[in-house]
Amino acid sequence: MLVNITIDPIIVQLGPLQLGWHGIFSMLALVAGVWVGLWRAERLGLPADPIMNGVGWAIAGGVVGARLFHVLDHLPYYSEHPSEIVAIWQGGIAVYGGFVGGVIAGAIATRAQGLPVWPALDAGAAGMLVGQAVGRLGCLVNGDAWGGPTGCPCGVVYWHEHALVPPELIGVPTHPYPLYEIVGVAIVLGLVWLAVRRGRRPGTAFLLATVGYAALRFSLTFVRQEPIVALGLQEAQLVALLTGGVALVLLALRALRPESRLAGRGA
Repeated sequence: MLVNITIDPIIVQLGPLQLGWHGIFSMLALVAGVWVGLWRAERLGLPADPIMNGVGWAIAGGVVGARLFHVLDHLPYYSEHPSEIVAIWQGGIAVYGGFVGGVIAGAIATRAQGLPVWPALDAGAAGMLVGQAVGRLGCLVNGDAWGGPTGCPCGVVYWHEHALVPPELIGVPTHPYPLYEIVGVAIVLGLVWLAVRRGRRPGTAFLLATVGYAALRFSLTFVRQEPIVALGLQEAQLVALLTGGVALVLLALRALRPESRLAGRGA
């Protein structure tokens, strides 16, 4: 069954400023992710005020990282339209950039406030996955995370002139990549929840979520249409290999170390 999207991604426009469905769902994703993260932080016994400060820094780092990765992934376009580099309200963010920027900024802020980093990252892991699933609904509406053409009966077809798919894909059935990722993220979230519900050591939830999302993104990106960067792979796939590989190494190293030593280092 083909899904036909005829809705205008832009709700209202005032001069150069736009309010679109992508922005609405991005805000909802932020609210949902923060709420879940704070709920998990409370369950883990982390103090609310320092965690909120860390969340603020993580959000700022995530926004900067998400836009930076997106611009780098579409550098030829933004080289010709430099004024649009900061126009994040028009859509165009890279999830992995948000992940990298948010984790780095959040970890630095958490450490600066004297909180244990690994439990804080665990609290944020579920929030990041939930926020990612909600945010992809905005991508589904405006078409900025389009899949390649498909002959499958479960494709999505964009018809509106403001859709962010390439012009040649208007009216063409494409892979519903955002829906693929929403389902995949839900599965990763469920598997991580099952893996850590028996009191695993701090950091396990975050690292498992990182590995799970890396595997998901690497595989699903084959149905995307993004520039090839190196080794026949797209930017997201290379980042997935890097982040997933680092997380796997950290999981192995932490599994080999006595839990008492990890606790002694504020893990």
